[in-house]
Amino acid sequence: MKPNIIFILLLLLSTVAIHFGMEAIISHNSAVQHTYISKESPIVITQEKEGQTDPVYYDTNKQLFAPLAHFKPATNQDKNIFWLKKVIFLDDSALTGDYVLSFDNLTFVDLTILDMHGNILDKRSAGLFRKHLSRSPQGGRDHFNIHLDSKKMYTLLLRVQHIKGYTPFYDFRLQTQKDYLKKVQGINLIHAFMEGAIIVLLLYIAFAWLVSRYRPYIWIFCFLLFIGFYSYGLQNQFIDLFFPNNPQLGWSLVSVFRNLAGISFSLLTIAFLNLKKISHQYYKLTLGLILLVFITSTFNFINNYCFANFKQSNWINLFVGGLYVLFFSNLFISLWKKIDRMQRFLIYSGIFLVIGISILIYCGLILKEQSIQYVSIMTQFFVLCITMILLIGIRLKIRKSELEHHKTTETIVLERTAELKKANDALYEQQIQLLQKNHYIETLIDEVNHRVKNNLQLLYSLGSLYRSDHGNQNMQAIQSMQDRIHAMMLVNQLLVYNQNSQLKLNILVIETVNYLKQMHDPEGTVAIHVDVGQDWLITTQTSIPLALIITELMTNSYKYAFSQGAVDAPAIHLSILKNEFGTTMRFEDNGVGAEAVVSAASFGIGLVRDLTRQIRGTVTINPQNGFKYLFEFNNII
Repeated sequence: MKPNIIFILLLLLSTVAIHFGMEAIISHNSAVQHTYISKESPIVITQEKEGQTDPVYYDTNKQLFAPLAHFKPATNQDKNIFWLKKVIFLDDSALTGDYVLSFDNLTFVDLTILDMHGNILDKRSAGLFRKHLSRSPQGGRDHFNIHLDSKKMYTLLLRVQHIKGYTPFYDFRLQTQKDYLKKVQGINLIHAFMEGAIIVLLLYIAFAWLVSRYRPYIWIFCFLLFIGFYSYGLQNQFIDLFFPNNPQLGWSLVSVFRNLAGISFSLLTIAFLNLKKISHQYYKLTLGLILLVFITSTFNFINNYCFANFKQSNWINLFVGGLYVLFFSNLFISLWKKIDRMQRFLIYSGIFLVIGISILIYCGLILKEQSIQYVSIMTQFFVLCITMILLIGIRLKIRKSELEHHKTTETIVLERTAELKKANDALYEQQIQLLQKNHYIETLIDEVNHRVKNNLQLLYSLGSLYRSDHGNQNMQAIQSMQDRIHAMMLVNQLLVYNQNSQLKLNILVIETVNYLKQMHDPEGTVAIHVDVGQDWLITTQTSIPLALIITELMTNSYKYAFSQGAVDAPAIHLSILKNEFGTTMRFEDNGVGAEAVVSAASFGIGLVRDLTRQIRGTVTINPQNGFKYLFEFNNII
């Protein structure tokens, strides 16, 4: 859709709306003329005389009045007080009943009902600016409820003071209560439908913002909210609900709501079109328009509330409305080609905004204050259209952003997947290389273990061959060497079996003790007592020295402690205990012992001391009544 087509469509829609608006106004005025009050004697009017406020005075001085149709407004008519008079006679008995005397827009109206003899039957007070406490309960702000009997003549005196700055329009209508309620209920039903739709849209927009956090939702919410307050503020229910005792303040706020709605729409335009980016010039102009509307709103509020000059404020609002029409029409046409399809929905809603403002300007220029009774419904209709179009545009824009986000996310995911596949391939290659290296290392370790085992076995076998060739010569030295070699072979065998750098201490001790017992005491003449924990583990650096120490101690005991018949019940005790300070190993035999320990003369004791220092321990030897060894290790377990 091109800008010139939009402009033509705008003119056509405005023309159609104005045409139907004129028909509605003509129909309303025709209905007013056919109300009961217009069929009787004409309404006469006079200006209030200074100091004369008594209704009886105006009832008795009929020469003061002139027909309303021929009444020429005096200067400053909006600042004066006028009296209207109407005589009513119901000639049909069926006409007895309750009636409603209604009017539009007048600020203060006092009704006095007199009988044919000039006696006052009732007094009532109403008016748009009348406080609730001073208003008569029989009626409302814009009508009186009265009871009329047939075959009786009534005189209605109306004291009118209109302070809004407009020339008052005396459109008093007398209707049966049924006809009045029928008309009011029809209007209220339309308002209720429109206001219900506005509330539903406000709730939807609020939830949509909570879910998406999309900023234009905030401005469209404010726009709809302020327009809703504006249209509702034009109804008497708004004043009665919020400002019953200060109606002028409520009416002064109405134009503020309208201007705040205009500011919200301007901010929506900036956010939704990304105006700062696509046109910095229009961005500054929009901010200037917002500032102008804010200043205008402040001035109008003060002017209305403090001076009650609603007419002047309305002219200012009409001028600002014209600026809105010109500015947004020019903005939308200029930026049509710079915005995407979703952003153009703002222009579609702007068409309805321009149409609505144009109609309001037309009504304000032609009908002046009478336009208030049509503005509320028209505003609600146009704001619902604008909001629906904006919501469609925002939803499509969010959908587009989501699709672009998903597309970007899918691209990122594909890139990350390719990177992960590449990394996985590299890791797989590294894993293959590590497996190959591990296999090679395991092969080397197995080869080393095999060679160590073979070498130790070779040394052990050479010792056995040497003993068999030389008999008992150097028998003890060879046996000691074989015991030490066997201890190292046992440690190597356990490490290979466990496939770990640690082995169980109890298995090492028991295997070492059993071997030495088999080699030195096959008949089992010496009792062996071993006390070692089941699940204690020791490292390679500790296992070989510890096994050699136990081998030396056991070998020395078998060789020297138990001479033939020297001990009745030979025994060896070996215990390894763990405590909070470290590990303690005790070795005791009940052999012949010695008077003193001579390390220099004994290779075995010197070896035991060296091996103990190697694993960071200390040893205490007591040779009295058998050898007793006490080893203290910091942390070998």
